[in-house]
Amino acid sequence: MVFKMKTVSIIGMGFMGGSLGALLLQKKICENVVGIGRNMKKLKIALKKKAATSVTTDLKKGIENADIIIISLPVNLIPLAFLKIKPYLAKDTIVTDMGSVKGLIVEKINRIDTGKNFVGSHPMVGSEKSGIKNIIPEIFNGGTCIITPHKNTDKKKMLIVEKFWKLIGMQIVKMDAKLHDKYISRISHFPHIMAFIITNMASKIIKKNKSIIGRGFKDITRIAASDEDIWTDIIISNKNEILKDIDIAIEELDALSQMIYLNKEKELKNYILNARKLRERI
Repeated sequence: MVFKMKTVSIIGMGFMGGSLGALLLQKKICENVVGIGRNMKKLKIALKKKAATSVTTDLKKGIENADIIIISLPVNLIPLAFLKIKPYLAKDTIVTDMGSVKGLIVEKINRIDTGKNFVGSHPMVGSEKSGIKNIIPEIFNGGTCIITPHKNTDKKKMLIVEKFWKLIGMQIVKMDAKLHDKYISRISHFPHIMAFIITNMASKIIKKNKSIIGRGFKDITRIAASDEDIWTDIIISNKNEILKDIDIAIEELDALSQMIYLNKEKELKNYILNARKLRERI
């Protein structure tokens, strides 16, 4: 079966929404991409970037005749956006999202998703850059999209969402929303926090002696250039898991500190070796 949609509506035409819209049109996966947002000036940039075929600030108008609706907004705004569009959803309309914290989203939306329109998803791609001006359509190629079904999720709609992400070049992993948040905290959210810490620790050097900063520091702190509004929202939304990871990190630092203080070279060498072997498996 040839999988093709006529109209995809994207609520939120920032970096992720714009990148997705541009890729959908490049690959001719759908005929129309409707970009929906609050700022018409930014929406017009989406048109210039060929990330949408039409744009609107009217939610009701924007989702008319949509085969699938993608909500690409900060985590805490995704359930609110679903609530706003719910009265206009047809029985067969599919709604998914790109939020990186799934427990909060899945829980809140399933309380009100009487039509079983929603299927939670999280494409595990991104950039420290933000905004429609910086879109990278190919960012989805070869990435993994995590689908987080709820017990009430419509299985047919979930299969279509899986096909949608596969068609744009992503691998699919299905996972419970709470488990998702636990794992993603460890491999995405907490690493951002570490990048923020390392960068802030080096503030004096960055301000006064940045010429001595090498590639290693730049590589490990690249994600510290992420948008502060987006990441404040993510951290607060997944704070329970992130706080657990901070406690674990403190324990790791304490153990490492003791190795260094007591000159335990063998233990230190094995600690570094273990990290290297784990990194090589990625």
